[in-house]
Amino acid sequence: MAPLRSAVVLLCGILSLASIRVNSAGSLQKLNCETKHQVCYLKDIYATEEDRFKDVHNGSFMDSIEFVDCHIHTLPKMPFVKKITARAQHLERIDDRTFSTVKHLDVSHNRLTEFSARAFEWPAELQTLVLSGNNLLKDLSVVSRLSGLIDLKMMQMNLDLTLVDKEIFSKMSRLKRLNLSDNNIQSIPVGIFNKLESLESLDLSRNSISRVHSGAFVVNFRPIDSELETYHQFSINLASNNISIVENDAFLVVDSVDFTDNKLIGIGQSAFSNKSNLGTLIISKNRQLKNFNFLQNLPTLHTLIMSEMDFTFRDIPLQIFSKLDLLTTLDLSHNNIDQIPIGVFAELSSVNFVNLRHNRIWTIEFGTFSIRKYDLIDEIDLSYNQIENLNYLVFVPLKYLRTLLLHGNSLNYVSTHQLKRNKSLQNLGIQNNPVRCEDLIDLLASFKLVLDENGFAANVTNVNGIKCSA
Repeated sequence: MAPLRSAVVLLCGILSLASIRVNSAGSLQKLNCETKHQVCYLKDIYATEEDRFKDVHNGSFMDSIEFVDCHIHTLPKMPFVKKITARAQHLERIDDRTFSTVKHLDVSHNRLTEFSARAFEWPAELQTLVLSGNNLLKDLSVVSRLSGLIDLKMMQMNLDLTLVDKEIFSKMSRLKRLNLSDNNIQSIPVGIFNKLESLESLDLSRNSISRVHSGAFVVNFRPIDSELETYHQFSINLASNNISIVENDAFLVVDSVDFTDNKLIGIGQSAFSNKSNLGTLIISKNRQLKNFNFLQNLPTLHTLIMSEMDFTFRDIPLQIFSKLDLLTTLDLSHNNIDQIPIGVFAELSSVNFVNLRHNRIWTIEFGTFSIRKYDLIDEIDLSYNQIENLNYLVFVPLKYLRTLLLHGNSLNYVSTHQLKRNKSLQNLGIQNNPVRCEDLIDLLASFKLVLDENGFAANVTNVNGIKCSA
């Protein structure tokens, strides 16, 4: 009996050890689809690093897979689908051959530390990749293999481009949109973007870039028409960085650049190539910028935004805008302008809209808005200045002026007779002025009185929602 008892004890021990080994190897997780509108929803899955997955079940008629409220260490092997979304699912790793053919992948806001360079069996098939919010991921070799990308988002990843392979984007000839905002980028390695021949939008906002070096944004675009050297539109967002200097030859071909909220003190006279075709330039909230000579080399500019700069025309050359023949929109709002020099707008032969609201302007003289060649001004906004007295005849020569906004000044008299001398004027903004009700009633017979935003005056004496005195 003793040998038999010993054998039983030994067998129990072996079974116990086997059980321990099975448990340590993890469980085999079932993946059951909840399918709706051809989307397979995989919900409430909890899996450790040791767990394994079965194939996705009941997902034969799906276009996409979306993980919802899961806590998984890695993704299971994915079937052929167009789109996979695994946003904020606690992922830490993506293994080899996880994806067969997929066009759109979102693995943003996880805890990824590894993303295998061989995760895609057919890497050229991927068109959209969202990696944002994975600030522990440092090895980006997988990205460099994705030659078919059209849209790449890598925000909030604590990226420093000087620590990234300079050729990371070199194979992405189809990439149109690249978002690298909200990172830790301090410098742009020259040449890192130059092979993105189809790029339309580059977002580098909310980084720590301090200087734009020569050649930083020289991109060798594929022309739409090689004979005419025409290119598709390309915009760069550099808002909310620490940029103080933009060197000469920093940009080659670019349609729009946003420098809002930087620390600009100088932009090179030839920062933009004469082939740049720059159409929109935003330099708002750069209060230290006082030299604007670079504007002389931007003949294709059609929109110039210079708001919140503490800008004033004092000590500024009268020819500041003299080369901007194609400019249609000029925004000088929220500045410290008190007087407008006669002739400063004289060369703006294409301008339609001049925004001067929220300044300290107290007078408008004859000739202020006179244009030397063509007078095309359609709208002037002088709202929220310090104008008390105004000769409305100063606007009569503007034969295309349709909208005049004078909200929030100190005007107590409005001459309908003088304004009617301008035959093109249709819309008048006169809200938040100490005007008389009888003047407003006279105006209504000839003009549409437009309200400022959220400006309807109720429960007070008013005419068409405009507060007035009886």
